[in-house]
Amino acid sequence: NPRDMVEKDSILIVWGGADISPKFYNHAQSRTTYPGGARDEVEWALMHKAKELGIPIIGVCRGAQMLCALAGGFLLQDVRGHTAQHQILTHEGDVLRVNSIHHQMMAGLENVEHELLAWADERRSWQYVWKDDQVYTPPEGWVEPEFVYFPKVKGYAIQWHPEMMSKDIAATAFILDEITSRLGV
Repeated sequence: NPRDMVEKDSILIVWGGADISPKFYNHAQSRTTYPGGARDEVEWALMHKAKELGIPIIGVCRGAQMLCALAGGFLLQDVRGHTAQHQILTHEGDVLRVNSIHHQMMAGLENVEHELLAWADERRSWQYVWKDDQVYTPPEGWVEPEFVYFPKVKGYAIQWHPEMMSKDIAATAFILDEITSRLGV
């Protein structure tokens, strides 16, 4: 319950799951979007409360997408084929292997204060669907975001599922190092 959150709480983690409702980023719903219903409302309220209190938020997959909407971005509501392992590039120049189990993707970041910490190693020839079932044409130089920091909401958006990977792999160490160094812990 958002009313139970207090400033001394250390972090809010929002995990993966169903799609989030496009009403949170003011788009019409695609035919292939299946929102999480009551869960959407609860997690949206929790994120707003965490933002209000200055509590850092970690979003994984669905949680990352909701963080994107909270920060002012939007989602590509259907990206087909993101169901396998692939490589990402980090802002430090490392190449890491991650999993991919999603059909929605963060977008609209060019209009949002953010730090892109990792992205897919190459843009695939996926078809991106956004509002009103229209095909989305990414802006020049666009990359598929995999790990984004949203400073205004203290949000760490991780598109892949580190909880489904070994804790000893480089991608897990990378996100832990980024988050702990930014939080000063």
